Amino acid sequence: MAVLGILIVLPFLTLVYASFITAAPFSGNETAWTWQNYTGIWNEQMLEAVTNTLIVSFGGTTMAMGIGGLLAWLAARTDVPGKALVHLAGLMPLFLSLIVAALAWSLLGSGRSGYLNIILASLGFSFRIDMQTVAGIAFVHGLYYVPFPFLYIYSALTLIHPDMEEAAGIHGANLARTLGRITFPLVRPAVAGSGLLLLVLMAEEFPVPQILGGPRGIETLSIHIFNLMRQVPAATGHASAVCIVLTALVGALVVVQRRMLAGRDYRTVTGKGLQARVLPLGIWRWPAFCFVLLYIFVAMGLPLLALLQGAFRSTLFIPDIASLVDPSQFSTKHMRAILTDATVYKSLANSLIAAGATALVGGLLYFVLSYVVHRTDLPGRKTLEFLANLPLALPALVMGLGILWIWANIPLPVYGTLAVLVIAYMGRFTPQGFRAISASIVQIHDDLEQAAMVAGATRFRAVKRIVWPLMRSGVAAAFIVLFVLGMRELTASLFLFTTDTRVLSIVIYEQYENGGWSAVASLSLVYTLILIALTVAGRRWMRANV
Repeated sequence: MAVLGILIVLPFLTLVYASFITAAPFSGNETAWTWQNYTGIWNEQMLEAVTNTLIVSFGGTTMAMGIGGLLAWLAARTDVPGKALVHLAGLMPLFLSLIVAALAWSLLGSGRSGYLNIILASLGFSFRIDMQTVAGIAFVHGLYYVPFPFLYIYSALTLIHPDMEEAAGIHGANLARTLGRITFPLVRPAVAGSGLLLLVLMAEEFPVPQILGGPRGIETLSIHIFNLMRQVPAATGHASAVCIVLTALVGALVVVQRRMLAGRDYRTVTGKGLQARVLPLGIWRWPAFCFVLLYIFVAMGLPLLALLQGAFRSTLFIPDIASLVDPSQFSTKHMRAILTDATVYKSLANSLIAAGATALVGGLLYFVLSYVVHRTDLPGRKTLEFLANLPLALPALVMGLGILWIWANIPLPVYGTLAVLVIAYMGRFTPQGFRAISASIVQIHDDLEQAAMVAGATRFRAVKRIVWPLMRSGVAAAFIVLFVLGMRELTASLFLFTTDTRVLSIVIYEQYENGGWSAVASLSLVYTLILIALTVAGRRWMRANV
């Protein structure tokens, strides 16, 4: 409770305080209490931002859940060819940060200069792709948020006892009926948890709407808050009030989710041996594999080709399709400049340290938190769960600002160091880590621990020898997600970095702001290769061992 209070409650209380005063908190300016921050936010611009946010969030969530759930089922429970590739496909979007993905798709499908539109025009097609729309933002969200439902649902699917599905088959149920009545209902906690997580993450997402929607004046709630914060003077009161309203909406979603899952038992791992059942796809094996290849090409192939074009072209002007493959148009000067830049190495080291500390310390914290909430009868468990989900309603921009207000005014040597970034990341990613681990722990029957304790084991020993090994897949998934999210995080860092603590995402964003796309593309390629290596190396720890 104390740790969550420092990570989450203090920034939130600062946000509440800021929403009721006429000046920024701790700024030294004269302040007065007011309701104007709440009454003044409801205007046409706010309503348009809310509408765009709903379209982007529900559209992107529907797409990401469909793709991620299908990939998870194919990887965990079917005989689809190339299962290792299917599993990797579900993780591939983690290799690309959202700012890089948005920039790549901006080049691929924005106006006549978009690479895909150049190809379409050269082939004689009149159709053009326009990514700088609300639909374009939802599409990019749907592509690159797939790892969340994939990881959570995959972990849950690996823990379903096959006896239930086999019993359904013996009684005459076909594959579709078994999936609809047995398999998918048993993973409802993972589906509901990841779906709610996606809705809120997309609602508060900043880089994609800013890059794709900003040039057209398209606002979502995150961009509306950002614009309020960068006004002169900054409208901190109005921005904070918008966030409090969002907090209330997310609280309602959490209540709905709890009611959906209440009164049902999802535990399927017991003392009896477990061997995952592989379902034959029959004639659908190769169509399913082709779908996986198509997703890889769209989500990773096209953006990487765009990055290669941007990183190795001597000029960004591309008159026709032939110019895309003209060797005389390419040069390595931009990549050489990046690989010899000391700032890049410094920012990379900062990113690795901050992300590693977030994954290690945060992962252990979220495991303990999930265990206390789901496995004990300690008082305050519901409060802990509420606090763990609270950052969902706090946009990263404002949460970062709240952390800045607090730690810049506390007489401790934290602000200006990487420690403040780790604090921000741990608070920001608490819902992701908590839900990733909780999705697995609710499926492990507590009879296993109780049997161990009856036989003389302490609770710690029972957790170490029984619960932890059974949950290795879910815990590893949480660690990987936390590490990669820490590596990619931009928004929460905007108010907290200094010259000595710039992370790689900040350097890329600075290059984008300065119009240096060649440097952005070169940095992004290096960045992507690092994330690929780290994520592939971590996959071996994500296999269930039950």
